[in-house]
Amino acid sequence: MRKKKKLTTYDTRKYPVRPHIGVGILLVRDDNLLLVKRKFDPDAGYWSIPGGHLELGERTQHAAEREGFEETGFKVKVTKLAGIIDKIMYDENNRIEYHYVLINYFVEQVEGDFSQPPKASSDALEAKFVPFEELNKYQLTDSLIELLKQLKIGFD
Repeated sequence: MRKKKKLTTYDTRKYPVRPHIGVGILLVRDDNLLLVKRKFDPDAGYWSIPGGHLELGERTQHAAEREGFEETGFKVKVTKLAGIIDKIMYDENNRIEYHYVLINYFVEQVEGDFSQPPKASSDALEAKFVPFEELNKYQLTDSLIELLKQLKIGFD
């Protein structure tokens, strides 16, 4: 009688064999940008825009709207492309630990009370609107800083 092999789960995000595609949203309210504090790696504990993985068969704009709702409770609609960022992170042995192509969109809130604060999801430690002039006081992800530089929003 043969032994059954134990199935193990493998996190394909870490040390990937090909890049992953992520989507992010920029929701602006009264000169404030919606940020989430990341709960999981890469960049756990850092602040970034809401976002997540593109699912197989999903269009990027739909994924951005879905992730915006899942991470903050806000129903949003994509208005335009904000920018595309390559996020490549190396480990101490110079191996690629994470590789993402991040497609980011400006969105507008389309439903709900527009004065309500965001609700952090299970993927986020915290979610809040941060004034643009205070962004440099937060520990932001490198990819968000790069996006903000491309958009000429602080971080010259």
